[in-house]
Amino acid sequence: MIIRASLKCTVVGVLILFVAGCMESRSKVHAVFIDYTQSASVFRQGNPEKVSELLKDLAGKMEPDDVLELYPIHAYTESATHVLRLKGPPLQGDLRDRQRLIKWKERTAADALDRVWNMGFSKDRTASTNIYPVVRKMSRLLKAGYMVKAYLVCDMIQDFDGEDFSILLREGSDADPGMLAHRKVADLGFIDMLQGVDVEVLIPGTPHGNQAYDRIRAEVIAFWQTFFIRCGAAIVIRDL
Repeated sequence: MIIRASLKCTVVGVLILFVAGCMESRSKVHAVFIDYTQSASVFRQGNPEKVSELLKDLAGKMEPDDVLELYPIHAYTESATHVLRLKGPPLQGDLRDRQRLIKWKERTAADALDRVWNMGFSKDRTASTNIYPVVRKMSRLLKAGYMVKAYLVCDMIQDFDGEDFSILLREGSDADPGMLAHRKVADLGFIDMLQGVDVEVLIPGTPHGNQAYDRIRAEVIAFWQTFFIRCGAAIVIRDL
């Protein structure tokens, strides 16, 4: 009886280690969503340099099976395909890996990341901001078997299809950001869709600030914190 119990515990322990090992070995996708709209501060003053450093840092941490994908946020976020898809360095586990990594960073990664700043979108695409579709894009990556870490470089002011946060969440409004977020997630069918996803929101700004945005900053942050938590994701919101 004691032998059987010990054997059972051993088998269970091996299974746990096997499952844990499989989970840890899943490839990662760094999904970066950048706001290309006219109202965003992403391309002003020192923000391009900050975004470049973010992308270089992510690329530098990639394993061979990892992927870095970049999507635009604009009026047509829903139908937008990735503007960048970068596979990790082609390492082979031998003494030449160091040279392969250096070559990959200097050529493949650097050339790909430079294209981020050369995207020309039409005025109708950049006239308003539709953020909600990023959830469906993250969900598709999750269903593809990746561990997903998402970055949103955006002021997070939804302004699309009659829903304008600058009006909805304006000073003096009776709107409750948390309640609005709960309702929106339910209406869109996003409840618990992003289980296991880490989301980091990076809000670009300028030294002079933006009075229109600064007045509703607390409400905007409260909305998105509730929104992504209700979607099942872990969420961090900070300045770029």
